[in-house]
Amino acid sequence: MRFALATALTLCGAVALCAPAWADTQPTARDIQAAVDGYLAGGPEAQLVGGPGSAGYDSGFWIRGGDFSLKINLTLQARYEWFDWDEDQPPEAFTGSSSGGDLSGFSLPRATLKFSGTAPCNICYYMELEFGHFGRDFLEDERGSNIDGNFSPGQNLGPWDQSYNYDNTREAWIEWCYCPSFNLRMGQIKTPNTRQLMVSPEQQQFVDISLASICTGWSMPGYTDRNRDHGVMAHGAFGCDSEWSYMFAVTNGDGGDSIRNVLDPRTSDNLAFSGRLNWAFLNKIGYTEGALNFDTCSWYGEVGVWAYYYADRTDKSHTAWQDSLRWGLDLALGYGGFSLTAAYTLITDSDSDFFVDYDETDVLVQLGYHFPGTAWEVAARWAWCDWEFDGSSEGSVTELAFGVNYYLNGHGNKLQLDVSFYEGDDFGSLPFDFYAGLPNNASSSFGDTYGMLLRFQWQLAL
Repeated sequence: MRFALATALTLCGAVALCAPAWADTQPTARDIQAAVDGYLAGGPEAQLVGGPGSAGYDSGFWIRGGDFSLKINLTLQARYEWFDWDEDQPPEAFTGSSSGGDLSGFSLPRATLKFSGTAPCNICYYMELEFGHFGRDFLEDERGSNIDGNFSPGQNLGPWDQSYNYDNTREAWIEWCYCPSFNLRMGQIKTPNTRQLMVSPEQQQFVDISLASICTGWSMPGYTDRNRDHGVMAHGAFGCDSEWSYMFAVTNGDGGDSIRNVLDPRTSDNLAFSGRLNWAFLNKIGYTEGALNFDTCSWYGEVGVWAYYYADRTDKSHTAWQDSLRWGLDLALGYGGFSLTAAYTLITDSDSDFFVDYDETDVLVQLGYHFPGTAWEVAARWAWCDWEFDGSSEGSVTELAFGVNYYLNGHGNKLQLDVSFYEGDDFGSLPFDFYAGLPNNASSSFGDTYGMLLRFQWQLAL
């Protein structure tokens, strides 16, 4: 505004000073003010300002003025957790670095701040900041002792990849919101994956994700919370009622908070490709869990397919670390107060110059019932992860879980209590997860049964 005013005054002054032939008709102060007012009324800068704007609350605090808007959301998850080890597990049966017995305590796994909105020229934006008490101290300790391995292209299985994906900036992108059927996003994005990893933490039926989703996430670069990476993604919806939706992403394949690849000679310059196609063959559910938004006598149903591929290579000298392929099918169904989430995932790593082929299968079945006209919901799930190193070893882990939810104000204010029982078979370790609260020192080589995880959580999502 000041620049426009100064420019207008300068131009008017220049005309007055540099045109002696106009001396008899030199503009008066009133004429100059009228010219400035006319410029500000019709100029592009004035159009962008759009008046004094407005503010309010609608599933988030918002501010709007002209083509600009800003929405702010806050999530707090206050939790108590207790992991009860089986008697023959390392913390119970041994002393030393793996000792400690049963584990319990209070935490605030998520204290999340989200900013989103619009800007001129059909631009949308999003930024998610995380300040929670999820285990950053443990990650920092591991990072200090194993930093080379963390960034090595050959370490691209599990959360100890080229990055941890746990920076305060969890997700941030700019998007060209062209039309419902095509939008282009670029930045630190959430990549296409199995359905439960596409559901935001606030919208989940249990305190946190299932063992099957944890195992799937572990196979992604830099996983600690969600499948995020730097890159670009096209997405949209089409069909008579926009019942079809798609995502296609091209990313670094390094993880969400990796250092810039152009500065790190240890990274691979190959790109990862991922996509997801979703079909709402009945009424739409969206990426949420439970039956809070279901009509009493209506059917809901969506099916999805997704895939992720990354050829991990380094150059000079040319090294094939491995080809990583993950793909799966998932289903969401509902009727009245009933809800179902199911997923089947296959994971393969092959063609490595150093490692044997690896295969994994992850399965999830999750059921829930929201009692009509009440704030109560009950849920149960069964999850299974099975893996095999070609010609070497194999193992599996099973989860059986039960939960009770009380919705004070939908997902915006709810109390959750759940309990999960984990059992291992043959060689392998229980995949630990920082947000879910699974400890990292359980090993089935000491027995088949791992133990029990009890969690109580109060969530406020504004």
